Amino acid sequence: MIVIAAIVILAGVVVVAMGRGGELARDRPAEPAATDFRTWYDVAAYRPPAALLGYDPGATEHALTEIARVIADRDAQIDLLRRRLAAADLPADPEWQTVPGQADERPAVLDPAVLDPADQGPAE
Repeated sequence: MIVIAAIVILAGVVVVAMGRGGELARDRPAEPAATDFRTWYDVAAYRPPAALLGYDPGATEHALTEIARVIADRDAQIDLLRRRLAAADLPADPEWQTVPGQADERPAVLDPAVLDPADQGPAE
């Protein structure tokens, strides 16, 4: 009788350990969507879900794939815009042209106060 009870208890422990025990089941972490990585700040602020040892490999791999895809899409868009600009053959703006041998009068380092705050991401 004790052996049968031990087998039933052991079977129950195995079922619970496999995640079929209801409240003890682990939830799968939500994988990030492509829209989660729109700016550099989104990529910098992303933290993959934790696992028993380190990070959840599936969610982390999916996030890195999405980041790579977003960067590739952005690079393709930049390349397309550069080709369109080159094909437009617009006259150059004399304000941004430099004469060889003449010192550039623009400051070498941009003042952060002049930068657009929207380009810097949300404040921390």
